[in-house]
Amino acid sequence: MIRIIKLLCVQEKSDNLKVPAGDKMRCSLQKDCATPTQEKFLQMGCQIVFSLFLLLLSCGESFAGDAVDQLKFSTQECKIKEPIYGSTFDFSGLRSDLAHVVESVSNGGDKFEFNICGNLSRTCNGESNVAACLKKQGKEYIIGRQHELFYNSGKLYLIYKNGAKCDNGTTSNPNYQLHVLLKCDYTLNAQPMYITPYANNACSFYISYETPLACLPIPDALQSNSCSVRDTKSNGTFDLMPLSDSNYRTSNRQGSVFLINVCKPVLYGENSMCPPGSSVCLFNPKATNLKERFINLGNVQSRPVVENGLLLLRHESPTPCAKNSSANYSSVIYFSCDKFISNAHPEFAGLGADSCTYQFNFVTPLACNDLEPCTAFTTTNEFLDLSSLRTKPARTLIKDGKNYTIAMCANSGTPCQENGGACYEQNSTTISLGNSNSQLRFNQTGSLYLLYEDGAECSTAAGIRRWSTKIEFVCANNATKDNGGAAAGGSDSMKIIEDSNCQLLIQYQTPLACRKPIKCKATIYVDHTTDGLGSSGEEMIDLTPLISATDNYEAKVELPAGMEHLVPKATKFFLNVCRPLVPKYQLGCAGGSAACMAKVTADGAPEEERSMGFPLVSLSQTNRTSAELLYLKGDPCPTDNTTELSSRILFNCDMRAGRGQPVLRSIEDCAYRFEWQTNVFCPPHECIFSEDTCDLVHDELGRRFNFKSAPFTKDGKIEIDYNATKMSVNICGAHRKAMTDYSQALVNIFFTHESPNCGKEGKMNVQIRLICSNQTKSSSTISSDQQCNLLYVQRTPSICEFLSLGVAQQDAEGGGSSSSTSSSTSSTTTTTTQASPAGKPTEAATSTTTTTAGPDPAATPIGPTASVGTILAAILSVTFCVTCVGLFAFSPARRQRVRRLFRRSNSAVRYSRVQSNEEANLLLEPNGEFTESDDDMLL
Repeated sequence: MIRIIKLLCVQEKSDNLKVPAGDKMRCSLQKDCATPTQEKFLQMGCQIVFSLFLLLLSCGESFAGDAVDQLKFSTQECKIKEPIYGSTFDFSGLRSDLAHVVESVSNGGDKFEFNICGNLSRTCNGESNVAACLKKQGKEYIIGRQHELFYNSGKLYLIYKNGAKCDNGTTSNPNYQLHVLLKCDYTLNAQPMYITPYANNACSFYISYETPLACLPIPDALQSNSCSVRDTKSNGTFDLMPLSDSNYRTSNRQGSVFLINVCKPVLYGENSMCPPGSSVCLFNPKATNLKERFINLGNVQSRPVVENGLLLLRHESPTPCAKNSSANYSSVIYFSCDKFISNAHPEFAGLGADSCTYQFNFVTPLACNDLEPCTAFTTTNEFLDLSSLRTKPARTLIKDGKNYTIAMCANSGTPCQENGGACYEQNSTTISLGNSNSQLRFNQTGSLYLLYEDGAECSTAAGIRRWSTKIEFVCANNATKDNGGAAAGGSDSMKIIEDSNCQLLIQYQTPLACRKPIKCKATIYVDHTTDGLGSSGEEMIDLTPLISATDNYEAKVELPAGMEHLVPKATKFFLNVCRPLVPKYQLGCAGGSAACMAKVTADGAPEEERSMGFPLVSLSQTNRTSAELLYLKGDPCPTDNTTELSSRILFNCDMRAGRGQPVLRSIEDCAYRFEWQTNVFCPPHECIFSEDTCDLVHDELGRRFNFKSAPFTKDGKIEIDYNATKMSVNICGAHRKAMTDYSQALVNIFFTHESPNCGKEGKMNVQIRLICSNQTKSSSTISSDQQCNLLYVQRTPSICEFLSLGVAQQDAEGGGSSSSTSSSTSSTTTTTTQASPAGKPTEAATSTTTTTAGPDPAATPIGPTASVGTILAAILSVTFCVTCVGLFAFSPARRQRVRRLFRRSNSAVRYSRVQSNEEANLLLEPNGEFTESDDDMLL
């Protein structure tokens, strides 16, 4: 708009006008200005139009501001009404007679006790009527006497106020304060609360509480606790429920964002206010109408289907399609197998031919059906192998006079039937409790279980059913009371929990079910705009790609000169990420250690090993480009036996670093601080695709990749087997979108391909995944619907340097990534060729082109009608002024925003990528701890 106004009024030197230089003005719609009088009329008109623009801008901001005001309020009560859909969040169910207790392991075991919708039943520091209490080093501190419930753009949180005076308090916040963030989670987790790390002298504390009470209700017709389907061809079962534990965000590549959950509705939260029951919704940040800001593109669907060998979910929406009023929106998510992918998430493939159906591709280990029996991959690519249980003889348990016989992932044998996995005997009668199978599954909380179905008929109040047996696997480790029995294979490792309603429930404790002890991912709210109306929301920081099950990382040592004497010669440091060290090279640190220091002899053998900490605290986020891990409770410190060794690892996003390597930077008070520059959790970057040269250009890194010379193409084209023919797809061309995905070590290319024999309109949505690999290998999956969808996976070492990965990722189990071919409606092809150094990226050339526009020879004079336009503009301005004044008169908030419009400064904070030479500490001090001045930024 401003640019248009500037084009209307352009000052230029004119030899034809004998007037002072300051009065010389030319309107771009006329060839010449006839007289100074007419010119002044035009100048007046331009000024009026510009004033009119400012008024329009102020009113537009006012309306947008009103939307913001509707999304920010608080109450002293324990319930709050949702402003868009009218639902009520009632947290009175969280009131506890025993209080909620959270312990901070990273802060020496500080213990927080608080209640919601009420006070503690005990005193704190000798005072009653207290809502929150902190026990720290034997002393008690009141950190809140009552709380207030806040709502801010979908975020729900409690602030506990009027705490005791804090020695490190500020003028604005002199007292202790507790903030409890209430987060939506449809499942009841065993540990729903966790605390954000804080400095030892902090006055404000932040606890996250995951609860179904912070969710919108699920419509009865959409309720379900399972999300699986049996593949009749492979006789395997696909279970997608583990994907429901978090939302996924993916761009539509046009300024809006899709919010997606699998098998559950989108989890309600900050800028995630999707309609009730929706699993796929479009977040349009520019919409001023709140109900139009989040568009339902598909209700929750918990019944996946296998069509022609392809696993998918179809989501139907009740919302009419904007481009076709006779149809509603819908979404289809196609799931493809990759056994070793670390950070699985969906990508938008494109629109269907009807412009109402949205297509997504989701590559995940959960779509693989060729796993070994009694094994499974978690959503974080952790491999669980319980296959050794298959060879153990069936177990016999006795309860209520019944003899139960159960086998794991195998037939139980006598006295059960031929295919029986479990049965019981009573009065010389054998009853089948389900047929055996070896398909491990995960429930909605992520717990592992085995389900035997189709047992003998069973009578219930609801009618005739069939017996089933559910075996839940529980980790048995050093912290489990029954570990001894489980490890030895004793009878106390398997217990009957329940035998009712035609189902036998068994709990089996085994070390084979143990998973990583801590979370290696964290969410953080990122505001991408200055006005808060942009595509802001929670984004995931995920370090799971750095977890190694085969090797440990060796850290470099780069200490200041004054600290070098603290590290003896020949000392080496070994670390892993979010898990214990891999037992290799005779490394003798205490089992479970995640960091270890050792002297290395001349022949390479480690000695004098010391544990530098255990993975006891989950990953904590600093900001979008920085995160931190703490390893605690290591061996006694050599210089102070009363202190335990610990390690702090600060991860910083650096697109040039590749996977990176830890570097020891400092040692203070027996705490070792490492820095790790890596690109595995850097935000996606949109690259430039050159239509003319078929080059992929990374503008920030100055790197270029040419598809015409790539080893896996023929002059930029790839061939796909489709309907018994070869279909050629040209990667080169117009309207290509290219995005890096550092977490998966790949580049995504999106475009539409003309394919006359595919779909209704002969068009195909194409997604090409170029994965850094030590092989050159391809696979393709085509789904035929109203509009075809092609997912083409190309593994190649030639793309590695473009992604700053100097060494190709190893395609081996336990590390790197690999491809598994999925079937489709047509055919799937896999070809392997020898890796070639061709197609290496080169430095991108930088050029600047400046174009100067001369006088427009086609411009014609407007003549005296310009004065008429001026008068009309003045009339319109007055009319608009009266309208706006009427609007402002009844809204103090609008008046205040207009004042701010004319005195606005450039102090707004914008999100920007942190470069490698910058401190990535927007919320933390250099020591990585929260400070009091950062409190407001967390909320």
